[in-house]
Amino acid sequence: MSRVVVNENFKMFHGHQPLTLEAGQVVTGSLAALLAKTARKRVTVLEDEQPDTGGDGGAPQDQDPPTGGQRAADDDLDIDASVADVLAWVGDDPERAVAALDLEEAKDSPRSTLVKQLTKIADA
Repeated sequence: MSRVVVNENFKMFHGHQPLTLEAGQVVTGSLAALLAKTARKRVTVLEDEQPDTGGDGGAPQDQDPPTGGQRAADDDLDIDASVADVLAWVGDDPERAVAALDLEEAKDSPRSTLVKQLTKIADA
């Protein structure tokens, strides 16, 4: 399960519903996953306990590195970046468009052109 701690007070939309998050608040579930993916500067990701795999308790076994469609963790969205940079981050991914749209709409002055373009991608 994903868990994050909010670092600062801010407002956002999640599932097209307005949310107010407060510093120190622990968030879990899909909202935590969204925040961990798109708002890394505003939250601290809490490491989940590793499940018991029935091993011998020795050194952890090597795991294969991520492949294919997984994106690097340093590929986080900076919602204050230029419209072009935000759209480049989103690409044609509706899930990323929704995440960016939620963060943009939570701002005091959302950029209408960006909101319009993100909505098109999210609805695709």
